[in-house]
Amino acid sequence: MKVEYYLDILKPHMPGIDLVARNLMEITGVSKVNIKVDELDQKTTSLHINIEGNNLSLEDITESLSSMNCALHSVDEVLMEERD
Repeated sequence: MKVEYYLDILKPHMPGIDLVARNLMEITGVSKVNIKVDELDQKTTSLHINIEGNNLSLEDITESLSSMNCALHSVDEVLMEERD
């Protein structure tokens, strides 16, 4: 099953978004990660992350984000599509 999550994330300035994307790509089933910076302040960065793949586990995604000191604010959208 194809799955897409649109996530609202808060992270410290480090690690950079390139490292966040690389770590998310290592999750089993992930085929695409798109990260957009929404807002910067003195200590944190707000991100919108679109992550796509097959049979993705939100738990695996949140564990990966937590390991980088990123906090999941909300799951803004979920798309699921059954493939033949």
